[in-house]
Amino acid sequence: MNARLPRKIEVRFVEETPLDVCLDLWVRWQHRSDVGIGWRGRSAGLVSDAEADAEQLYDRMDSEVGEAVDVMISDLKVQHNWAIKKRCAIATQWKFPSLIFADVLADAEKALESKLKKNIATHKYFK
Repeated sequence: MNARLPRKIEVRFVEETPLDVCLDLWVRWQHRSDVGIGWRGRSAGLVSDAEADAEQLYDRMDSEVGEAVDVMISDLKVQHNWAIKKRCAIATQWKFPSLIFADVLADAEKALESKLKKNIATHKYFK
C-alpha cells in the first residue's frame, strides 16, 4: 500500500506597492464604460437627492485616483508615458527601438511615483 502524502504548496506573498495600487486603479478607470456617463444605466429621473452610499463613495474616490494618475502619466515624457502604458497592457508595442524598455520603465516609474506622492488624490497611498 502506497499511502499518499499531503501535497505541500508553497505560499508566496507578493507585496503590492503604492505605485501598483495607483496603476491598478488607473487601468480600471481606463476600461470604464462611458456609455452610462456615470448613471450606470439608470434614468436621470430616478436619481435621488439622498446621500451617496458607501459603494458610490468608493467608486468616486477610485475614479478620482484614476483620473489623477491619467493626468500625471500624460505629463510624463513620451517614452515614459509609453513605458507605463506598455507595463499596464494599455499599449501593446514598444515604439522606441533605440531605447531599452526596462531602463525607460524604471525611469518612468520613478518619475511617476514622485508625481503621485505630491498629488492630493494619490498621496495617501504613499504614507
